[in-house]
Amino acid sequence: MATLNTDEVNALMDAIKEGRVNEPAAPQARGNVTPYDLTSRDRIIRGQMPTLDAINEQIASMVGTGLAGRTRLNLKVSSTPATLLKLVDFNALLAPPTIVGVMSLGASSGLALAAMEPGLGETLLAAALGDRKARAEESAGEPRRELTSVERLVLKRLLTLLTDAMTRAWAPVLPFKPEVLRFESDPRLAIIGPPNEAAILSTFEVSGAMTGRIQLAIPFAAVEPVKKMLSSPPRVSSGGDTRFTRRLAEELEQIPVEMSVQLGRTTIALSKVLDLAVGEVLTLDTDEGAPVTACIEGRPKLLGQPRVLGGSHAVVLDEGLRPTEGERPHRPRPSIAAPLPDAA
Repeated sequence: MATLNTDEVNALMDAIKEGRVNEPAAPQARGNVTPYDLTSRDRIIRGQMPTLDAINEQIASMVGTGLAGRTRLNLKVSSTPATLLKLVDFNALLAPPTIVGVMSLGASSGLALAAMEPGLGETLLAAALGDRKARAEESAGEPRRELTSVERLVLKRLLTLLTDAMTRAWAPVLPFKPEVLRFESDPRLAIIGPPNEAAILSTFEVSGAMTGRIQLAIPFAAVEPVKKMLSSPPRVSSGGDTRFTRRLAEELEQIPVEMSVQLGRTTIALSKVLDLAVGEVLTLDTDEGAPVTACIEGRPKLLGQPRVLGGSHAVVLDEGLRPTEGERPHRPRPSIAAPLPDAA
């Protein structure tokens, strides 16, 4: 590449100033470039979480039924798809007069937050205390005041509907045992983790006689062990009506089966059998104290000892037979006495 001299440089600069030379275009980047901080602790959930959404739908249904029963109002609660955000962003939603409840998720599961929109908490309290004409819109404009002891107790009872619903809905996935610990009016005191920690935000819309939202924030670390299950399609519930199974078991228990005990064997000639008379003794191939085999429907199942109990012949069952190849093992049985008919 040749180097320009002073006159050529001056001529090029004059041409640029006069607009006779276009400035070189900046090189175009190949594809979309997204900056990424390798030191960031952000967690990313790709795609939707259908199992989590199904859990929230169950929670919404149970909470709606419970609130309608407690307040005697026509209320309906629905859920929206869960989202992932940082706790510092969620704390921005907790500005007064939002009512914030700090909950425990159970042993070794951490804490969670339940936030009621301004006006909704006061309206629920008024309805639970007997005032069914209060509206959330009217209560939202009132200045924030501290909850009394009675109001905290009533509000805790109302949020118990949410914690009980969470326990039942999360049972197939995680053994959560939520419990309301306290209420905070200052968002700075409602801290459940570092600001950069990710949390799953679930929103429940209350509609009907009153409107508002209940937002539930669960730290992502609490559900991270089952994130694959939450992102997979919900499984069909394995629970069913157990009455048929119980009734079938009762019917099976009433079926009579044949039980026989073989005391021993012997081999004799047919001519000797024809000559047998009353009172003769046949010698078997077993000793008096040797264990005998008890058969159920002709199949050997148990071992026992011959005894005489109450003047009757009996066999005391001691243990199950060792399974042969291809058979299932027998569980040990308690010693019981199986009476036998008198034999000659």
